[in-house]
Amino acid sequence: MIINKVLKFNILFVFGIALITLIGCRLQSENKKSLNEDYYFIKVDSQTIDIVEKYEPPIFYNSTILNPIIKSIQLSNESLNAVEPCYFLNSDKKVNVDFDLIESNPVPLQFEIIHCNMSWEKSNLMEMEYLNGFSTNYIEDVELSHGTQEQYVHYHFKLPNENVEFIKSGNYILNVFYENDNENPIFNLKFYVSEESAKATFNITRTTDVEQRNYVHAVELECNYNYNSVNDPYQNIFVCVQQNHQEFDEIWFSEPNFIRDDKLTFLPNEDRVFNGGNEFRFFDMSSFRTGGQNTRSINLENNQYKVNLKSGNKRTYRQYLEYKDFNGKFFTRSFDNNDIETQGEYGLVYFTLPMRKINGEIYAFGQFSNWSTQEEFLMQYDSINEQYFNNILLKQGYYNYIYVHKDKSGLNTRDIEGAHYDANNEYIIKVYYRDPLGLYDRLLHYQVYNTKT
Repeated sequence: MIINKVLKFNILFVFGIALITLIGCRLQSENKKSLNEDYYFIKVDSQTIDIVEKYEPPIFYNSTILNPIIKSIQLSNESLNAVEPCYFLNSDKKVNVDFDLIESNPVPLQFEIIHCNMSWEKSNLMEMEYLNGFSTNYIEDVELSHGTQEQYVHYHFKLPNENVEFIKSGNYILNVFYENDNENPIFNLKFYVSEESAKATFNITRTTDVEQRNYVHAVELECNYNYNSVNDPYQNIFVCVQQNHQEFDEIWFSEPNFIRDDKLTFLPNEDRVFNGGNEFRFFDMSSFRTGGQNTRSINLENNQYKVNLKSGNKRTYRQYLEYKDFNGKFFTRSFDNNDIETQGEYGLVYFTLPMRKINGEIYAFGQFSNWSTQEEFLMQYDSINEQYFNNILLKQGYYNYIYVHKDKSGLNTRDIEGAHYDANNEYIIKVYYRDPLGLYDRLLHYQVYNTKT
């Protein structure tokens, strides 16, 4: 057979191109396999046209009790009169962290500190940029209870300490976990580090809404800041006002009505209004021998104390009754023993709320619930006795609480507790600056305002 040289060359050329294409397709397929775990492919008409790096969702944090044997969590600043989860940068007044673990023997626990932005998303700062020392440490102050019906281990530490020091302000998360298991924390706590480089003037007034003026608090606010260290305050300063540590009851202030030199002014309007709420319910079980206010009975049954509280009532349409409360907080104390940390008793506290069943869920709520609506604090309904009830294990002490209603519209206290302009509330004011140069959210000011002071 005679083959034309040109034809022979064309055949070899086509064969070579086909071979190269085949090898290239195979390599591309293998590359796709190796990249598949880290990349997404955009396809149009079944053809891959681009490769895009896989989206990593942001990490957001909450205050959450993730293990039911964690009890009596307290995070408090030594310089404040009440329990406030805030440390003032470069202050010698530290933050105390205390909690109990319902175990018969000590267990090694560690904690880590994570910096967040104002929305509680993990920030872009590296550990060395917001801390001096180690972000992860052991909890070394550990004591076993003694002489108690319920055995537990008490843990205590301070922040900052010899192992860790804060160098940036902002929102922080404290993760506590079993030794070398930081991927599975047993609880998370939110706390704050403030620069105190700004000030706020806060005032409660009556709303112009005639129908609501006896039930709500209208808010006006002024914020003074350091003019030399803030760029574009209109866009970059944000103020969060929160009622009684209730995250479902907070308002973010931005775009002030007036800017004068180093002062921002926010005037009342229909979006800057809080329900007045009501005074917190309370009970005192500091003594299991003699009982206390709003406790019906305290009995020892099968090596466990049972505490029956006096039944409360739905307060939606009841007349306002003024009395001094602790704005949702609790403090542990024992009149029966000297050392509340290791000799305080635990009791199973029986809550009851007589009322007809309503749509949604009702929670016992306060600092003892870590300011959250978790299943442990969900009230069950007893259709025979027509009441909501729950049993919660709590340590001896004085407790404030309210009932929170949760439905499709969200969380509120008004449906159960009512709302009154005259009610005493704490308002927590936080002034943030979104620093365009520092790439993080600075906390310029942290303040607690009480409407009765």
